[in-house]
Amino acid sequence: MPRNLLSAEKISKAFDEMLLNEVSIGVAEGERIGIVGRNGGGKSTLLKVLAGVETPDSGEVTRANWARFGLLNQSDSAYQGSVREFVVGSKKTHEWASDSGVREIFNGLFGGNSSEVLDRAYNSLSGGEKRRVGLAKLLIEPLDLILLDEPTNHLDIEGVAWLATHLRKRRELAVLVVTHDRWFLDEIADEIWEVVGGEVLQYEGGYSAYVLSKAERARQQSAEDARRNNLIRKELAWLRRGAPARTSKPKFRVDAANQLIAKEPLPRDNAELLNFATNRLGNMVLEIHHAQLTIGENTLIERLDWNIAPSDRIAIIGFNGSGKTTLMRALAGEYRFAAGKMQVGVTVKRAFLSQHLEEL
Repeated sequence: MPRNLLSAEKISKAFDEMLLNEVSIGVAEGERIGIVGRNGGGKSTLLKVLAGVETPDSGEVTRANWARFGLLNQSDSAYQGSVREFVVGSKKTHEWASDSGVREIFNGLFGGNSSEVLDRAYNSLSGGEKRRVGLAKLLIEPLDLILLDEPTNHLDIEGVAWLATHLRKRRELAVLVVTHDRWFLDEIADEIWEVVGGEVLQYEGGYSAYVLSKAERARQQSAEDARRNNLIRKELAWLRRGAPARTSKPKFRVDAANQLIAKEPLPRDNAELLNFATNRLGNMVLEIHHAQLTIGENTLIERLDWNIAPSDRIAIIGFNGSGKTTLMRALAGEYRFAAGKMQVGVTVKRAFLSQHLEEL
């Protein structure tokens, strides 16, 4: 029987709002749990409280004293040494290089550039590189539970696929992961925790099973709402009919009707929805003709022709270092194409949010 790694008993945590309200949960050996919820809803806070980085306002987190834990969060470490020292410590090259598991992790996260990465100073790395190095360190260490906050954010498609495959093979390792990557959750998670309204709702299965279960819960709620609305109509009709002969309206029925009416949600203000459409964009947002994108002597994109319309929703994918972010900066006007022409719609306002949130 799997042993319990950690348990939380009625933990609460609040900042500007209550994020966790008397939550009780637990994690056992080998469990794979995905954490989902709205941005700012408490997912990362839950992870930090369970890892011991944050202290709950009330309640208690108990961790098995024999268990080894590791946390990958979204904050950069202030480590000053080399990447090699950060990941493998004082081990000699022949000590870790002879371990096929370590070699697999380095190849999976750094490809053929692992030696080059290991020789660099840790503080010279970009935010994305630091995240991959931190993930490598966790996967190499002999841990019982790893807590991962958005581990796929700085991995390309091949890197995400490799990480999912690697974790599936290591069934003895318990994983608690916050991610927006639905495919990744479906690949590795056996259970989903949804952090919503201060609660943690638990669903069996991966992300697809969670969506189906939530849809069924919504269907049941919809049926309950329909039943409640029908009851409201009956109570209101009874109130309008007036008192039957020789009787008066029982007070409990009047009170019940008033409570039902008070709980009825206000109708949605359609004017709010129309505010989003007050500025007409026209038929064109961006038009790009024969553009060339370069960094130094490297040509990232050559002869790009692209029209972006107001209704377009576009995802840009590619290998790490292939030029995705540079292209985004060029589209935002922060970086110039080396050749070609880009035309911007007259009423178009552009905004760029980088992966390090420097614009906030």
